[in-house]
Amino acid sequence: MKHRFDSILIDVLTLENYESYLPESLAQQVAPFLPPTGSFDDATLQRYIRMIRDFEIEDPNSNMTLANRLRLAFSDMIPETICSRFPNADLPLKRRLRCVAEYLIRAGELSKMRDDNGKLIKKRGVLGKMVVIYEPLPKMLTVLNRQKLLSHE
Repeated sequence: MKHRFDSILIDVLTLENYESYLPESLAQQVAPFLPPTGSFDDATLQRYIRMIRDFEIEDPNSNMTLANRLRLAFSDMIPETICSRFPNADLPLKRRLRCVAEYLIRAGELSKMRDDNGKLIKKRGVLGKMVVIYEPLPKMLTVLNRQKLLSHE
């Protein structure tokens, strides 16, 4: 997968050349931190870009919306919990993912698994609490295909 940092030599990045050197989205992101309103110098700008690069390389989906990250996590169409799909996510991120899951439920892309009596099916999560099992619906694949986020189709 091509990454937006592949063509950037951070060591030659300066306050004078950042606009022509960085991708537009990145140039807009750093602009508020540059003089006269901000306090970045060349070294700070380079350090900031390295931090963003390292974060994005560590998590290749970090530039995606949470909805698309959830869609991709469930693209195998196997019912599972958010905890098991995002085992390294911290508690605030898991809460946000659950909120996004509710949005996907209303959009008809995801549902909560229920037994024959309509009661939610849960299983023990990573922290020992009982958590809901989400079931991906066919519309999810349609949305992923429309956005060209599935590489195998």
